[in-house]
Amino acid sequence: MSDRVNPATTASGARGQALPDDPPDELVEAQLLAIRAAEAVTASVRPGESEAVVHARAGEILRDLGATGVWSPTTVGFGAGTLSCFPTDTPGDRVLWNLDLGIIDVHPITPSGGWGDCTRTLQHGANPAQRAALQAVEKIHSAVLAAATPGMRACDLFEVFRQELAKTSYVLLDRLGNIGHSLGAGTSYDDGYLDEWNTTVLRGAWAVEPFIGNHLYGVKREDVIWFGSTNCHLISL
Repeated sequence: MSDRVNPATTASGARGQALPDDPPDELVEAQLLAIRAAEAVTASVRPGESEAVVHARAGEILRDLGATGVWSPTTVGFGAGTLSCFPTDTPGDRVLWNLDLGIIDVHPITPSGGWGDCTRTLQHGANPAQRAALQAVEKIHSAVLAAATPGMRACDLFEVFRQELAKTSYVLLDRLGNIGHSLGAGTSYDDGYLDEWNTTVLRGAWAVEPFIGNHLYGVKREDVIWFGSTNCHLISL
């Protein structure tokens, strides 16, 4: 995959037409906001804070960064709460321990109408097993991003993930069995998911979010790739 994108004004092409190799401005703006928000929230969390408290803070951070709303609920999970990361999960009174993992998933909308999607996993304390899980998902995530190629199918990118996961002791925790989804202008999931069954050719924006773990906890990382006609770009700070 190519290196990081420089925000540039472009328009996405209709299906069947050539897509620009640079993502549209509104997507870049929204995704950079999502990354900043997710990383700011994870950096702010302290042991003893509840999911609900951090969820409220995430909303404040998103608004402070310029988000006008969210297109899917913000997800916050600590400890056993990291075993699920789904829009129907409601942040509650579960608190982060001093040796614990947490997941933050944000979905901001910007004034220009762009949609962003970013997940980060935080760790507090120095539990070696938790650290190993976090390192594993980051390694898998990097391998999947590096394998992104124009013209490949969703199931082909999922296969890269499957092969990388097989090198570890972890399992895929996503309840729908995927590692991501399409992301459009004001819409999502239109072209389905990054799973073993989707033969859709990857075009435009796709969120890549491997979510793995064991029976105790989960770890997840999410970023967005733009699949152009001749190149792919990771939207990154």
